[in-house]
Amino acid sequence: MKTKSKTVRPAMFGVIFLFLFALDCSAQTLADIARRERERQKQLHSTVVVASGATTTTAASTSSTTAVTTPPAAASRTAAPTGPVDGKGHDEKYWRQQFDKARDVAKKADDKVQLLDLKVKDLNTQLLRQSDIYNREYRLGPEIAETQKQLDDARKEADDARKKLADLEDELRRSGGPPGWAR
Repeated sequence: MKTKSKTVRPAMFGVIFLFLFALDCSAQTLADIARRERERQKQLHSTVVVASGATTTTAASTSSTTAVTTPPAAASRTAAPTGPVDGKGHDEKYWRQQFDKARDVAKKADDKVQLLDLKVKDLNTQLLRQSDIYNREYRLGPEIAETQKQLDDARKEADDARKKLADLEDELRRSGGPPGWAR
């Protein structure tokens, strides 16, 4: 039995050593592959700057720049919308940007209303909990009144933002654009 375990042990250590060596080698090649992929992505997503009829391409991985001159007419053709347009000449990208901006303004206004509403509720709770008259009437009273005024103004802004969003939808409808562009 002793002779059998003596021969199995070195073989087992050899197999484990080979397995660990293979893992180490594959990890190095995996890192190399990832590094090459990052370089390839940087080259694909290089920036293009158009100025006075000349196109300059700058790759992120290299410090050199290449200047290629193109006629100004070719540069202006790429700026024109290529897809369907509405009656006013605006494409889907324009309308989506306008709706995104309007929705952002409405969301910020709604968030401000919620924040001020919570602040008014908190101040009213503090007013009810305060036992000393000075803090109740001289400090919290004017603060509640000011916050309530801000809350009323914020509600007006939120209503205006929702009205602008509805007006934008109406404008899209009148210009003949598909309703899907509002999404």
